[in-house]
Amino acid sequence: MMCGFVYRKLVYAQVLPNIYRCVVQNLGTNHVDLCLGLLPTSMRSFSTNIEQVEKDHSFTVSYLINSCGLSPEKAKSVSKRIKLQSAERPDSVLKVLRSHRFTAAHIIKVVGMRPRVLLAIPERSILPKFDFFNSFGVTDAELASVCSSNPAILGRSLENLLIPNYKFLKSVLLSDENVIKFFRKKSWLFHIDLPKNVSPKLTVLREFGMPDPLIALILICYAPIVFQKREKFDKNVKKVIEMGFDPQKCGFIHAMQVFASMSQSTLEQKFNIFRGWGWSDEDIMYAFRNCPIFFNASESKIINAMDFLVNKMGWQSTDIVLYPDVFLMGLEKRIIPRCLVIKVLQLKGLVKKNLSLSTCAKPVEKLFLDRFVTKYLDQVPVLMNIYQMKEGFQDLDLDMNIFQQTVACQLSIPKTIVP
Repeated sequence: MMCGFVYRKLVYAQVLPNIYRCVVQNLGTNHVDLCLGLLPTSMRSFSTNIEQVEKDHSFTVSYLINSCGLSPEKAKSVSKRIKLQSAERPDSVLKVLRSHRFTAAHIIKVVGMRPRVLLAIPERSILPKFDFFNSFGVTDAELASVCSSNPAILGRSLENLLIPNYKFLKSVLLSDENVIKFFRKKSWLFHIDLPKNVSPKLTVLREFGMPDPLIALILICYAPIVFQKREKFDKNVKKVIEMGFDPQKCGFIHAMQVFASMSQSTLEQKFNIFRGWGWSDEDIMYAFRNCPIFFNASESKIINAMDFLVNKMGWQSTDIVLYPDVFLMGLEKRIIPRCLVIKVLQLKGLVKKNLSLSTCAKPVEKLFLDRFVTKYLDQVPVLMNIYQMKEGFQDLDLDMNIFQQTVACQLSIPKTIVP
């Protein structure tokens, strides 16, 4: 019994096949029996067994290449995780997959990530799952796409996991259409026992008055909120309530998302960055209550935006407290070009000098262009080029003194009015 155990371990570790090849290559086939004769009687059947392993391995690699479409390198790697002795069962699996619109590319991905699917009995483990998903509207094309990206779903229990999860999601998302959207975007959640792990947390949110549409929004867009450990979830709910967020509004969800995605040390580090720019804790909390997700901005983006807005454009750092969503906007593609346009218009005396950051940053592009670019093209023909960072402006180091002198030169503005 012990010998059989050792044998299996050595075979699956490819030790014995390698030994066998070494003997044949170096001593010839005539010496194999002599070498094996030195082993205990109970282990002398290794020669036949090793030959079978070699044969199975060769067949497996060949099948993965010729029938599944894997590259030789990928097939050799995958063959370490599966042993095929005949084509009968894997052929039946591939037939079912192809009949449900799995393309060659889909099959390569499925087999590459989950090769043991080839050993499945389709009538027992694959077709019932496909029929189930089809029953509430998931198309074969959607199945192929989801399963090729997440083939582990083919190994999940239909009765114990997939059906209960569907019923739970239907009760929260209210329609099969929404469940299908959820399945397409977050199929990995079907691996989790949702009624057990998520339902109690949703009950807490309902008790605080959160309406069903917002609960559905959490599942669709902010799932990490309800996948926190229960202790952390309860702590964050309490914290967000104490900060004054209304569970009936999206801000509550955004605040929960920030606390769910960041450690306490990361949050404190961002607090310190804003403190370093002169914000008080009251300023930080005011900005957070107005736009919680601005805390999702990276530290480097916060620092670069502050540097430009305060040191280059001259706004007070505390002015930015009122418009924290500016940290979520593209600095190079949105904030800087717009600020350059505003600076040119101010130099020409066409707009007032105390424009708010909100007036500059918040309008959608069409509105900004109509209000600050197109409107003044007759008086400042190069304004569109400045907005698009053309004609040399993209090479400026954004030292505003240099920029202003350059603009003054190009627009023939007397240097005496340049600050």
